[in-house]
Amino acid sequence: MTKAWFKEWFDENYLLIYSHRGKNDAEKQISLLLKNIKPDIQDKILDLGCGEGRHVSILKNKGFDVTGIDLSESLLKSGKSKYPYLKLLQGDMRNIPGRFNIILSLFTSFGYFEEDSENIKVIEGVYDSLEKGGHFWLDFLNSEFVRDNIIKESEFVIGDACKVCEKREISGNRIIKNIFLKKNGEKSEYKESVRLFSKEELTGILKASGFIIKKVFGNYLGTEWKAGSERSIFHCRKAE
Repeated sequence: MTKAWFKEWFDENYLLIYSHRGKNDAEKQISLLLKNIKPDIQDKILDLGCGEGRHVSILKNKGFDVTGIDLSESLLKSGKSKYPYLKLLQGDMRNIPGRFNIILSLFTSFGYFEEDSENIKVIEGVYDSLEKGGHFWLDFLNSEFVRDNIIKESEFVIGDACKVCEKREISGNRIIKNIFLKKNGEKSEYKESVRLFSKEELTGILKASGFIIKKVFGNYLGTEWKAGSERSIFHCRKAE
C-alpha cells in the first residue's frame, strides 16, 4: 500500500526547497494572532503541525507556554537542533495530546487527508482539546485565489548542485504539486496534495464542530477577507 504523500515529503529535501522562508511572515502572523487573541502568559498553546518549530520559537521567546507537534521525524530533528529549548513532540494531528487554551494550525497545515471525514476529524479534535473559551487559529489557503492564480510549472536552482521542477494542477477539489529534484546527480520525486476547502466550506465545518467564528482575515497583515485574498485565516473560539 502506497504511503500517504505527507509521510514521504517532509524530509531534508523539503527543508532544502523551503529554506528561503525566513521569519518575516511568521512574525507577522504571530503579531496578528496575539493582537486578536490576547493570551494570558500562563495559557497553554499548541502549534499543530509545527514543522521545525518556527512559530513555536517566536512564541516561546515571548514567554509563552507553547508546545509543537508534527508527524515528521526529519522536521522535528532539525527543529530540535535549531531550537533545543523548545517542546517539540511527534504526533498525528488527528490525536491531540492534552488540553490547551489556544491551538494553532499555521501555514496550510490542514486539508492533507484524502477523505473529508479525516480532515473534519482534525477540527473536531481541536474543539475537544480546547478548554472552554479557548481559541483556534486556522491559517489556510484561499481556494478561489489558488484556482485563479495557479502557476502550472516552475523551475529553480538551489546552490550549485540542486535543480527543482514543480508542476501544479487542480484535480477535482485538490491542488496537487509534483516536485522533481536533481541533487548531486540523483533524482527524487515528491508530491503535495491539499484539499481546496472554500471559505464557505470551512465556515460550515467550523460551526458544525461547535466553534464561534470571530473574524476571517485575508493575509498576515490582518486585512479583512475578500474573494481575492491570498489566505483564509480564521480566528475561532470555543464557547465559555
